[in-house]
Amino acid sequence: MNINPLIESAFKDFSVNKKLIPIAFLSYTGKTETYLTYYTWQEQPEDFYDDSYHAEISYGTIDIFSKRNFKDILKKVKGKLKENGFTWTDNGPEEFEKETGYYHIPVNFYLEGCEQDAILQAILN
Repeated sequence: MNINPLIESAFKDFSVNKKLIPIAFLSYTGKTETYLTYYTWQEQPEDFYDDSYHAEISYGTIDIFSKRNFKDILKKVKGKLKENGFTWTDNGPEEFEKETGYYHIPVNFYLEGCEQDAILQAILN
């Protein structure tokens, strides 16, 4: 189940305190001092019966990078995930990267979808 379009749609025009925060898949190449990156790291079948699976679950991470206080961003990212049907699971360690001057916080989540949702999404894409 490709959840990338769902993540990008959910975080399109994402802003905190009236500042637009861009999101990019894996790597950001822009110049803003606050941005998000994302990736998926596991997909697996779920809901087994009749010798088959009938749902899929995809796990992912949104990384927050900011040169200033990130707590409002973190709160809004978790809210945006919930608002769009994702389930927040936890945050990774809050780190300060001395070489770049960025705070870096991973936000982990998952999305469960049924087999029919995956088929419909494939048809629409």
